[in-house]
Amino acid sequence: MRNPAIPSLLALALVLTPAGAKDKKKMAEDITGTLISMTAPGAMGSRVQIYVESYTDDATAEGLIKTLSEQGQRALLDKVTDLRVGTIKVGTSNGYPISVARQRKAEDGSRTIVLATSRPFVGFAPQAGTRIEDYPFGLVEIKLAADGTGEGTLVGAAQLAFDPATKDLSVKTYATQPSRLSNVKAK
Repeated sequence: MRNPAIPSLLALALVLTPAGAKDKKKMAEDITGTLISMTAPGAMGSRVQIYVESYTDDATAEGLIKTLSEQGQRALLDKVTDLRVGTIKVGTSNGYPISVARQRKAEDGSRTIVLATSRPFVGFAPQAGTRIEDYPFGLVEIKLAADGTGEGTLVGAAQLAFDPATKDLSVKTYATQPSRLSNVKAK
């Protein structure tokens, strides 16, 4: 099911411009929050822990957009599966490798961070007649104020397409709506 509320989520992940040269160096960042989900009731209220080791550089992000545009979702998945820039843990899961991490800083010190995984999150994966290969990505968008607090959105299972003529990214989510992250804090 196409969700119009999230079409820019992965586009942000792939095209956000890093705030400065220091973002291209290895860094560590811990972010925590609480999952609010009507789609995955078993995960409702779960703690979400995100550890970003480094942010994806411009050249890599541009290459990923080109792959999606020219070769499609399957080729993009093949490219990002071996990329690892951090880990996301939802509840007691062992964690999901973050394949793409991008951030944009505003002048007021606030930030938008977008993360993509190369597999859907447990509890959100398609079942009963839907091929999981059709929704192979997990996506997270976090909006942080200058003090490091904020909120976010989690798309547990997403399908992607990019139209090079219009520069439009299509994000379809298996769920009827994305889940929310509340009480988000960056350390």
